[in-house]
Amino acid sequence: MIGRTGGWQVLAGGLSIGLSLLAAVGCKSAGTYRTDADKVAYDIVQQKQREALGRNEPFSIERPADTLRRRLMLDQLLPYSAPSSLGAQDIEPIPQWPNDDYLKADDPADDATRLGVEVTQPLADQPLRLSLIDALKVGARNSREYQTAKERVFIAALALDLERDEFRNTWSGVIESLWSADASGDDTVVGAENSGVLDLTRRLKNGMTVTTGIGIDLAALLLPDSEMSRGVFADASVSIPLMRGSGKFIVTEPLTQAERSVVYAIYAFERFKKSFAVNVASEYLAVLQQLDQVQNAAGNYGRLIASTRRARRLADAGRLPEIQIDQAKQDELSARDRWISAQQSYETGLDRFKILLGLPTDATIELERDEMIRLAAAAQPLLEQEQEQSESELIPSADAPVDLPPPNMENAGPFEWPAKEAVVTALTNRLDLRVAVGQVLDAQRGVAVAADRLRAD
Repeated sequence: MIGRTGGWQVLAGGLSIGLSLLAAVGCKSAGTYRTDADKVAYDIVQQKQREALGRNEPFSIERPADTLRRRLMLDQLLPYSAPSSLGAQDIEPIPQWPNDDYLKADDPADDATRLGVEVTQPLADQPLRLSLIDALKVGARNSREYQTAKERVFIAALALDLERDEFRNTWSGVIESLWSADASGDDTVVGAENSGVLDLTRRLKNGMTVTTGIGIDLAALLLPDSEMSRGVFADASVSIPLMRGSGKFIVTEPLTQAERSVVYAIYAFERFKKSFAVNVASEYLAVLQQLDQVQNAAGNYGRLIASTRRARRLADAGRLPEIQIDQAKQDELSARDRWISAQQSYETGLDRFKILLGLPTDATIELERDEMIRLAAAAQPLLEQEQEQSESELIPSADAPVDLPPPNMENAGPFEWPAKEAVVTALTNRLDLRVAVGQVLDAQRGVAVAADRLRAD
């Protein structure tokens, strides 16, 4: 941090000009501080991942300059309102922007690995085709909701570093210079005074604050027979709270809460990733199901058109009454209405899926229908097993007594758990429950801190 103050004053027959400079030792540029803060935050996230999850995972809030959303908007000539719609790198920085490299585009080679899907040719040539795995990758790199979830973890890490800064050494310095001229007498007297002070402050976790300082004072007359004086001084002070605000528990409570908040943010992000993956897969398959409904409705509509034509020919030959022709036309119109409704549902579902992935709703994309085939192939053994069991059962006579067996876990599927086992598993593994349990302890500490504030100062 650097600051400067200056002033001048006119006295009777004299003039004085003063300049003071306040500087923190080890001054850096805004860009350097930002880079250092990012590195510290990433280190905190890595450390807390090991504590909370027992493992480390890649984590970064930096997005590629050439996102898939941007590629789609440019290659498919999609409309947008302003350059900010394309991304931060397309914004024209204001003249007062503090760091020219902040919006600098990343290496294109890195962008290719972070788009989420391999793009080898302009997207205007053909629709972007996404498999289920591609959709998960695209969502993780382009979804605004996913990006916000990551940034919450990063912000919690920055807040922790800020709390840790309260217990670090803090250096500060003041340099002051005063030049004066006095012309009230027969001769003009010109003089200069210079002084500098360097302070060091450190707050300990028991509440003690130690401040030390050293300074130098220099005064001189700027004339041939000038005189000069020098002085060096030092100071040290210690501040210790004896009642309110004393003790390690009270002093370090903000730091403790910041540490736990990072862990909570990591828990929340891990749970969000699982929920997000399930949502993407569910929406992906739902869109494919709606596409099947469109094709089924189209086939039914086509068959009813052919049926109406046949009925028309039979009526012209006198072999069918006109009322049946009207009924056939009514069925044809109803089928057309269902076909149009199915298309609208498909388009709505596809737009909703694009929004979930963070892509423009007017972009042209296609989903691979082979995913439904693979899903059906995975479920085929279960269906065959159920069919074999039903075929092996003897069908009793119609007048035989009906037995209604209660539901049980016999012949349960691989994803059917006993209720108690499912409850125990949820209590052990649900991350949001861990956060809720931790917040109970946080509330207890909050009560203790509030009680301490009622003590005398």
